[in-house]
Amino acid sequence: MLCMIMTMADMPEEKRKIEQLYETYNRLMYVTAYRILQHHEDAEDAVFASWEKIIRLLDKILEIDCQKTAAYIVIIVERTAIDLYRSNKRRGKVQMLMDEYEDSPFFLTKDIAYEEVEMLELFRSIPKKYGEVLLLYYVNQMTAKEIADVLSIKQAAVEKRLSRGRKLLRKEIISDGR
Repeated sequence: MLCMIMTMADMPEEKRKIEQLYETYNRLMYVTAYRILQHHEDAEDAVFASWEKIIRLLDKILEIDCQKTAAYIVIIVERTAIDLYRSNKRRGKVQMLMDEYEDSPFFLTKDIAYEEVEMLELFRSIPKKYGEVLLLYYVNQMTAKEIADVLSIKQAAVEKRLSRGRKLLRKEIISDGR
């Protein structure tokens, strides 16, 4: 699969970056997709489709082995797998409850500052659809249009989720006394 992915890149530095990302995250991507789809071939399809999205937004990835990149990649794979799950469900191919997936790790903790951990905990305390948009917007510094492309939703929906997510965060901060 790496050979097919590498053909999507033009510049040698892009190819090196893709190769490093592949070595670091491909297994995590497959596991994430498989946990949603519960089917080997579908998980591979979701991973490949995710690579296409990642390569389109490759300039957004500044560091290979960091919390931001891991969260960014996991969110892309989750959304791609969920979209594939929904299209398969319409065809009656997959039968799995999405409720099981609500507790997925969209953050991997690894040597991060206390402030970041606290912020990530806040993002976890609100519904996932708002938390992931806030994460992509504030942590990964993506625009609403880029987030819409990654999550396969309309830009207006991203903006609404950002607004609602901020309100939920404010309530959470006030109720916790932070």
